[in-house]
Amino acid sequence: MGVDDDAVNMRLIREIVEVMGHTFLGATNGTDELRLLYRVSPKLILLDVMMPEMDGYEACRRIRQELPLLRAPIIFLTALNSPEDVARGLGAQGNDYVIKPFTPGRLRQRINHWLRVSVPVEEDA
Repeated sequence: MGVDDDAVNMRLIREIVEVMGHTFLGATNGTDELRLLYRVSPKLILLDVMMPEMDGYEACRRIRQELPLLRAPIIFLTALNSPEDVARGLGAQGNDYVIKPFTPGRLRQRINHWLRVSVPVEEDA
């Protein structure tokens, strides 16, 4: 799932995710994202920080509070790049923080990493 209020960014993220063979669901703000998350359970969330209505930090906090069974990794995608910004994202219980502009290869690498580590390992019977 991708959440970004910028149409150009959303198209780029959608293309990267779909070329990787994954289904993409999009929202343009945190409020719409939360509504959607009550109906679907994505494997991963790509979340912009600077959005109207609710910023990404607040959206992340609310996802973790309101949907505690949703274990999807949350990767922030944002132009905010100070150490304080990164700490705020991780403090909101995000899993990763990718700074815009990013290369498609960098985003694919982070997506693959988090999908790999978030897949439950089957235990021997």
